[in-house]
Amino acid sequence: MLRIAICDDSEIEREFLSDYLKEYCGLRAISYQCVPFESGEALWYEVCDGEWYDIVVLDIYMEFSLGIDVARRLRDRAYPGTILFCTGTLDFAPKSFEVGAAGYLLKPYSWATFVRTMDRVTAAILDGTYPVKCRTRVIRVPYREILYVESRNSQCILHRTGGEIHTIYKKLGEIERELDAPCFLRCHRSYLVNMNYIRSVGTDFTLSNGDTVLIRKRDLRAIRQAYHDYISGIASRSRRPPEPEKDADG
Repeated sequence: MLRIAICDDSEIEREFLSDYLKEYCGLRAISYQCVPFESGEALWYEVCDGEWYDIVVLDIYMEFSLGIDVARRLRDRAYPGTILFCTGTLDFAPKSFEVGAAGYLLKPYSWATFVRTMDRVTAAILDGTYPVKCRTRVIRVPYREILYVESRNSQCILHRTGGEIHTIYKKLGEIERELDAPCFLRCHRSYLVNMNYIRSVGTDFTLSNGDTVLIRKRDLRAIRQAYHDYISGIASRSRRPPEPEKDADG
C-alpha cells in the first residue's frame, strides 16, 4: 500500500488532489492511503513521531511556511521518500534540486499531467521492490537483494544479499503473494527462495552465500523441476537473437 501525504493550507486544493489520487489509484489498481495536512508543521510532527509516507505532496506557498523549507527539514531528518511540489509558479525550481524533489504539479492541475507525473513516480517506487517496516520508517528492498525469506514462529526473516536481515510480522504465505515475481519459489513451508541465488541443488538448495534452504521432501522432484525450468527459461531468453528493427513503413 502506498501512503501519500498531501500538505496544502487550502482545503479546496487538498480535496482536489485527493479526488485525483482516488481516480488515479483506482485506474491503476494501486492500493493507497491518503493523509491530508493543512500545514507543514503538522506534517513535520507526524514524520518525527514515526509516521511514514512514500510520497509527500507539498504546496510551495503556505500561510505559515514554504514547502521548500518543509522539504529541507524532512531531508535533514533523513526522510528518503518521494517529494512532489504543487505550485502555480516554477520560481523555486532550482532549489527543488537541493531537496531531491521528484517533480512539480502545476496549478491549475491538469489530469493528463497528473497521470504522467504519478506514473513516473509510482513506477520508481513500486516496480521490483518490497516494503519492509524498519523501526520508525518503511524501506523498500529491491527484489534483486532478497536471498530468501524464512518463517520463524509468528514472524518471518528476510535475508538480503549484503548480509542484512529484516524481521517481518507477517505469515510467509502473505509475503509469498506480495512478492509477485517469477524468481521466488516456495520450496518449503518455512522458506521462500530467490532462485537467482541458488548455486547447487541436492535434497536442499545451497545459496551463493553458503546458506542452506530446505526443500519440502514430499515435493522434492516437483520443486527441483520448477527450479530447472526457471533456469532453462533464463538461458533460452539469453540465447534468443534480438528481433529485427522494423522500418518506418512497419
